[in-house]
Amino acid sequence: MVITIYPMNFKQKIMKTLLIIGLGLTVSSLAFKANAQTSQSAANDKMRFGIRAGANLMNMGKIQAVGQEYSTDSKFGFQAGIYADLPMGGGFAFLPEAMFIQKGAKLSENGVDLDTKVSYIDIPVLIGYKATPELTVFAGPQVSFLLSQKSTGELGNGTQGESTDTENFSKSLAGGAVGLGYSITPNLNVNARYMMDFQKALKDDVNQDKIKNKGFALSLGYTF
Repeated sequence: MVITIYPMNFKQKIMKTLLIIGLGLTVSSLAFKANAQTSQSAANDKMRFGIRAGANLMNMGKIQAVGQEYSTDSKFGFQAGIYADLPMGGGFAFLPEAMFIQKGAKLSENGVDLDTKVSYIDIPVLIGYKATPELTVFAGPQVSFLLSQKSTGELGNGTQGESTDTENFSKSLAGGAVGLGYSITPNLNVNARYMMDFQKALKDDVNQDKIKNKGFALSLGYTF
């Protein structure tokens, strides 16, 4: 068996080479991370626009029928529209939207059977805060503009009917929304919110002053 003994300066050269390689890898890793953070920061500071679509679960609060007050059940609806992400600095952003949305409610109790679907254009004016690069918390007012409605029902006295008349529906409503947005990728995001109107949905009937749209929405967005 042959045992080779290297001079001390050879071992030192090996250690120096390994140290240089290690330092090089560390510097490269830090540079890559810094570049990624700079790219992410630049993306966060850029005005962006997108499209969004999803579903909501809405009800209309309490309704007076046949001399009694009933709580409406939630009804599924569809929503779709466009949005903007306009950075304001300090992690804040202005997040305006324009959405087509179906609201409404159902009621089936004590012989009263009602189903109402009301379509609006919602204009939320939201302010968002990026708690993390992916997670945004937002809140703000919104205004809803009436498009159409369809109501069908049967009252306890046997009266049945269907109506698409919007005469007694408020043509615009002030409300608000609060929720969370999460970026799955720089382009793809999910959005969950609670929204409600501050004004009653019917403009003339004093007996129906508790009818107000409210509920939850979940949507998927794509940012360009």
